[in-house]
Amino acid sequence: MNRITALREKFRSIVLKDLILDCGLIQAELARISGAHRATLNVCINRGYIPQIAGFKTRIEEYISTLSEAMAWLKDRGLPLQAIWKYSAEGTKVKSKPRGWAGRSGSFQSAMVPGDPGEINQSEVSELLRGDTLRHFKMFRSPFTNDIRDVADIYMSEEHRYIAEAMMDAAKHGGFLAVIGEVGGGKSVIRKKVVSELAKDDNSRVIYPRMIDKTRISASSLCDAIIMDLSDEKPKAKLEQKTRQVEALLKSRSKAGCHVCLMIEEAHDLTVRVLKLLKRFYEIEDGYRKCIGIILIGQPELGALFNEADHYDMREVIRRCQVAEIRGLNGNMKDYLQLKFKRINVELKAVMTDEAITALGNRLMDKDERGRKVSNAYPLTVNNYVIRAMNAAADMGEALVTAEVIMGL
Repeated sequence: MNRITALREKFRSIVLKDLILDCGLIQAELARISGAHRATLNVCINRGYIPQIAGFKTRIEEYISTLSEAMAWLKDRGLPLQAIWKYSAEGTKVKSKPRGWAGRSGSFQSAMVPGDPGEINQSEVSELLRGDTLRHFKMFRSPFTNDIRDVADIYMSEEHRYIAEAMMDAAKHGGFLAVIGEVGGGKSVIRKKVVSELAKDDNSRVIYPRMIDKTRISASSLCDAIIMDLSDEKPKAKLEQKTRQVEALLKSRSKAGCHVCLMIEEAHDLTVRVLKLLKRFYEIEDGYRKCIGIILIGQPELGALFNEADHYDMREVIRRCQVAEIRGLNGNMKDYLQLKFKRINVELKAVMTDEAITALGNRLMDKDERGRKVSNAYPLTVNNYVIRAMNAAADMGEALVTAEVIMGL
């Protein structure tokens, strides 16, 4: 069975996959050790395809033999080392540990099954388009490198536009808004677009605390940021004096018709105490007009803090703060990818089939705790998958990225 044939086979995993999951092994590390492309190893463990790479099986067996936990796993099941290449049998002698168990690595390992996007670390591009891949697709550079250079490079779905408008409204009319999104979901891109728009307005000022460790933000540091960004004044020494200084500055800017917005990124690291303190700043008014708008930008952990059932002590903040969530690109993925490839004068249809795009959307679909379908097709995740698919297609000599290539990742 060659790899193209394997990609068309139904998923039927081998014992090696169970061992990887239960013992917390890292698939990328096994691929490196075996000399196989990561996508090739994925086809191997999910469909039983053994690549014709000299020493492939030997190198993996030798590596596993050095891992006491992996060998104990095999012993518990009465399996010899060579059994890792056999198809998984239904029911094992020892119940497998729950998916995501830390294992020997001591960190969470997501399951490597079809449709599970957790295999990719969304915080960074896990793979780059290789030179031979670029030549294969007749491209001079990657559409995913330095992909945001100006506003024209930003893809905005209807949902993204709504969130950008909500941020503009909060900044100009004293709103209190929390923007929630996964890593690589486009939060920073939308923030940059909004800030660039506000910069065109002489009557708008954005206060952007520079403290790297957001867990250390305090009432005093927020006062410092407001004072330094709104004036040339030196912050007073005592907190009471700083507070009066901030209030005076905000009211004077409000009377002058200035829109002031406090914008905090990585807000999921803020403490509950600071989130409650933000309400005190939000309450500063010039008559009936709010003197400052507040926009918090953070990962889903921030959204969890706005659950009143779990954080009743936060209700005074929760009931005043609007929450906007950035969701995945499913339904908009083709438009997003078309924009990316258009930037380098390449048509998407010359790289991927429509069926491949549909397959990728399905692969990145998941279910939440209520069983509802949710899309994990965030921009950075999509970028990573397409890069891997293009490299795999080049390896196989495929003219286009097809649905079979996507499902083989």
